[in-house]
Amino acid sequence: MDRVFWDENKSCTIDFSAAAWATDRIHDVFHAAKLSILCDVDFVAETEKELLLVEYKNANLPNAAHPEAFRPMEDKRLNNIAMKYFNSLQFLQVTNRGMDKQKRYVYVLECLNGDRVLRKRVRELLTARLPFLLQQQVHMPEKMIDSVEVLSIEEWNKAYPDFPLRLQVE
Repeated sequence: MDRVFWDENKSCTIDFSAAAWATDRIHDVFHAAKLSILCDVDFVAETEKELLLVEYKNANLPNAAHPEAFRPMEDKRLNNIAMKYFNSLQFLQVTNRGMDKQKRYVYVLECLNGDRVLRKRVRELLTARLPFLLQQQVHMPEKMIDSVEVLSIEEWNKAYPDFPLRLQVE
């Protein structure tokens, strides 16, 4: 099974060959079931210890139309990014995939003026929309989420060298 996936715009590949299991097809399952109300993360990879749910957004490509119009801290965008996690997690739960492992949500974000400060602020705003507080308040046999990160491509490749993300745009 090929575990080198393209993003939806064919601007990058991510290589999950070293993962025990990986997919970029949750969207196809939702679409085939005519569940347009659901949204999904771009990639999921299962390792020995964790389940990585990965969302990729690059508004900083040479051929990007109106990169200045992309607003990573906009409520609507952040809510959508959070919903992608929830919907994907629910799918993984019912398919019994990786629920006994640490669940890490990684948002790979490239955008105009997308420095560490911006990514840190996006992480803070996204964290508030994810179930961290809920799992503190309610006893759950398994955590719904263990961590969230907002990384640049370079930071992703340093943090996850076994799963290289490569730009394919010139």
